[in-house]
Formats: sequence, structure tokens, C-alpha cells
Amino acid sequence: MSRAWSGRSHGGGLGHALVHGFARCGGVWVCYVLLLPPTVWFFLIDQNARRASVRYWQQVRPHLDRVGATFLALCHFYAFARILADRLVIAAAPAAIRFRNPGAARLDRAMRHPQGCIILSAHIGAWEMAGRWLRVHGQATINIVMLLAEDPRVQEQLDRAMGDHPFAIIDLRDPFAASLAIAAALRRGETCCMLADRTAGTAANTVAVPFLGRMARFPTGPFIAAAATGALLVPTFALKDGPTSYVLDADPPWQVAFTSRATRARDLEAAVGRWAGRLEQVVRRHPEQWQNFYDFWRA
Repeated sequence: MSRAWSGRSHGGGLGHALVHGFARCGGVWVCYVLLLPPTVWFFLIDQNARRASVRYWQQVRPHLDRVGATFLALCHFYAFARILADRLVIAAAPAAIRFRNPGAARLDRAMRHPQGCIILSAHIGAWEMAGRWLRVHGQATINIVMLLAEDPRVQEQLDRAMGDHPFAIIDLRDPFAASLAIAAALRRGETCCMLADRTAGTAANTVAVPFLGRMARFPTGPFIAAAATGALLVPTFALKDGPTSYVLDADPPWQVAFTSRATRARDLEAAVGRWAGRLEQVVRRHPEQWQNFYDFWRA
């Protein structure tokens, strides 16, 4: 049986507590070294995540044999651990992690759009830190759209390390209420940050489109919201581009429009397919940074 995404971070409370302790005790490089033993331990004990990662690498690199895919799965776990550590290191020592924002001017313009702006991203790279880096755009009111289903132990570690955030949260646990809140925010000209690469284990409000050579389901919410309000869609990614550095960049904005009731389903599928194609480009360039440890195609 495939395991669906639950809304909780991989690693659990113990994993986050270990990383938090490492981040505080000796700086970024010491932290990276200390991460190696627990990474191997989690790799060995979490069979579901390990198998899902192996299948993922076989999908991304079809020429790999089982041994090669297993080795890259271990590297995948370690890459995730380092990004997890970075979001805790940067809270204790902001200068330890550098980032550049070449898309800042583009984001500024999009965030001033009168019908609002949807910053579209995925669980790749430093997507959590990206939200905090958006504070440089002080003129915008920013809403983070997320599923508040985190393990309380993990959330406690993150809150203790990263402190308060300056954004409003729109909780996806009640999809109907969330859709109303998103539409209202966009109509006020605000910005909504949405991750559009996971579904909560149901086919409702999803569309199946090609992704990395197979059909996969993606959520339709961001695209319906954009079509209903006239908001701009701006694909944005915060990717690790060096041992201790990240780049936050934004694509040119685009809009979704449903030309008629008869073509609505086709227009929606085209919009989701366009996003999936863009995400595939990014994942193929940075496969170790995509943080999915469940069977994405079967879930």
C-alpha cells in the first residue's frame, strides 16, 4: 500500500530536536558533520521513506540499478537533513547562511498587482526560509497557505528556533473556509504563498498531468483562485546553490483564465500542466532538493 502525504515533516520530533541541538552547538559545518550518523540511522529505520526515495530516483534516473538508486536515496536523506539544519542555523546565526534574490524587482511588481498575487512554490529547497526572506518586500501583506497538521513536537522545535513570523496563516484543514479566505485576501490585493506539489490523499480538487514521465495528481486550488480573482501567478523557488548559500528567484508572472464553462476543465488542466512542467524542470536540475519521501505518483 502506498503512503499518502500526511502534512507532517519527515524525521519527527526526535530528528528535529537532534538537528536543533547540532545547529546550536558548533556552527553550520560542525552541524553538517554531526548530521551524518542520524541521517544513516533514519535511512535504515524508515523503510517506507527509503523505498519511496529509491523509487523516486529510479523515476528521475531510469538508467540506475537498485544499488545506485539506494545510494542516491541516502544522499537524498542527507540533503534534506542539511536543508532542515539550515533553517535552524539561520535563526541562531543569520550570517552563516547567505541568500541572494535576483527576482526581487519582479516580485515587487507582482505583489503590487491590484487583483493580488499568488507566489507558487513546492516542497523543494528552502521553501520555509523563503517565506522569511520575503520580508524584504515590506510593502506587501503576505498570507501563507498551509496545512496545519505538523507533529506538535516538531512545531515546538521550529517555534523555539525560528520565533514568530510576520505573516497571516490560512489553514487548509478546512478547504472551504480556506478558499474563501484566499479569495478575500487576493481581492484586497494581498499576496498568498501556496505550495502546489502535494495533495492530502484524495483525488478531489486535483488534476492528473504528466510529471517526470508518469501521470501524477496536483492540486487545482491555486489555479482556480487565480482564475476567479484575476491574481497573478508567480512560480518562485528558493534553492541551495552552494554549501551555505541559496538563491531565491521568481519566474515571469502569468494569469489563468477560463474562456467558457465548456472549456473550463481543459483550461484548468492546461494551467496545472504548465505548472507541473515548470516544476519538473526545477526538480530535474535539483533532484536531491525535492523533499518528498512518499510514493508521489501512487499516493
